[in-house]
Amino acid sequence: MDRRRWLLRLIWVRAVVFSVFVAAQPSVDMLVLLGAVYALSVCWVGLIRLNTSYVWQAYAQIAVDLLLITWTVNRTGGLDSYFSSLYFLEIVMSSILLKRRGAYLTAIASSLLHGVHIDLAHFQVIPSTTVSFPEFVELQYIVGVTILGFSAVGFLANFLAENWQISDAALEKSAGQVVFLQALNTRIVESLGSGLITTDLEGKIVLFNPAAARISGRSAAEAVGRKIQDVLPGLPPDAGPGHFEASTSGPSGRSVFLQFSVTPLAMDPERMTGYVWCFDDVTQLREMERQLRHRERMAAIGVMSAGIAHEIRNPLASITGSFDLLRSELDLGAEQKQLAGIIARETERLNQTINDFLLYARPVVPRKDRIRLDHVISDSVQLIRNSPDLGPKHNIETDLGPVRVAVDERLIRQVFYNLASNAFKAMPDSGTLNITLKEVDGKVHIRFQDSGVGMTDKDIDQLFLPFNSSFRTGTGLGLSIVYQIVTAHQGSISVRSKPGQGTVFAIELPAEQGTVASESSRTFENADI
Repeated sequence: MDRRRWLLRLIWVRAVVFSVFVAAQPSVDMLVLLGAVYALSVCWVGLIRLNTSYVWQAYAQIAVDLLLITWTVNRTGGLDSYFSSLYFLEIVMSSILLKRRGAYLTAIASSLLHGVHIDLAHFQVIPSTTVSFPEFVELQYIVGVTILGFSAVGFLANFLAENWQISDAALEKSAGQVVFLQALNTRIVESLGSGLITTDLEGKIVLFNPAAARISGRSAAEAVGRKIQDVLPGLPPDAGPGHFEASTSGPSGRSVFLQFSVTPLAMDPERMTGYVWCFDDVTQLREMERQLRHRERMAAIGVMSAGIAHEIRNPLASITGSFDLLRSELDLGAEQKQLAGIIARETERLNQTINDFLLYARPVVPRKDRIRLDHVISDSVQLIRNSPDLGPKHNIETDLGPVRVAVDERLIRQVFYNLASNAFKAMPDSGTLNITLKEVDGKVHIRFQDSGVGMTDKDIDQLFLPFNSSFRTGTGLGLSIVYQIVTAHQGSISVRSKPGQGTVFAIELPAEQGTVASESSRTFENADI
């Protein structure tokens, strides 16, 4: 209990009560009394600010109050004064301030002061304003009843005060537990790794935890009060309790795949108030599953391709040898020689296709050496500048950090050349190819970004399959071989593209110990496709 607070309340209660009583019976003595009460109130307030022993000040205030009450009773009718009821108020206040001991002492002091004062006035030892006193025996009976009343009030006031203090302590403890549980609940919700959203029955968001903000890319301030379909676009409008997955996108436009578990939120068994949406970002997991399925499909195609290539190559070698023998022994005319040349060229082209097919079909085993990857890219760029695919309106821009890593230089050069060649085929008239190289957190990031025609999602899904060329020239094996080379280096390659907005090929390779740190530690924007 805050004794200082209750001491202040006692001061204000005293001032108010005496003001009311004096107003009911104004006189010179009462005005003097009221002035004394106001002056003492100012003194008591000052002592509270200076004194730390509130118990002794409480005893002092109660003692002075009893003396003032006794004097007031004497000046306002003595035995007939209605000011004697102030003793009861003082006993109640002492039970609050000083508990049981203070209540009993105040009741005893009130009884002694009142009884002695009345008896002394009866025998005219002190002046009195009582009109007439009853017989002494009757007077003692009246005084005894009053003292009994003081004692009863002291007992009851103490009983009620103790019960009130116990209830107050229990309430304070319960309030503390509620505050603790609220803080614990808040910390649990904020510490969850999964996104947690609560909505009302109309789908408006009430709670939006930090994990939900991180996954969705929106702050709680943006989300609360809006419908969940507006915050997570792509969510089915009829989504309800159960388990399901949905694709959505944040403010940056990056697509994420979310796994939801939705349960009803009920305050009691018969009244549902909303829904609890718990969700996780499974984009990386689904991408890994997609890559695994793609690798299994590529492996199956590779085995089949090797068999087909061998079956074609053997008779093709026989056909080529027989044709060369016939051409050397026959006397061909001009038109026949032209036809023979076409057969020879197409046979050679078919043979080259078979060689590429076998290169794709056989396992790639890199012979790794530690090299400066930025130097390899620079050399490849110089070679690309002399390519027939590069026109006068084409441009190449590079941002290459110094990175040393263990790779097969011959195979990596083939990767860079194939990606650049594809980029310029996607920009037949003009455009810019941006090549960047960075080492971030133990990973080497390489990005080829063109401003070409772009691709649809369906094209991207079929991109690394053999014989899937979007261009009129080529066998459609270039990107399949790129994929094999990158995966053989324990790396990964991903693609981001939209029709008319260009294409980004992002390669990630493991950077072994001893790599030279790049000049910039920035991660690629949108490279984690």
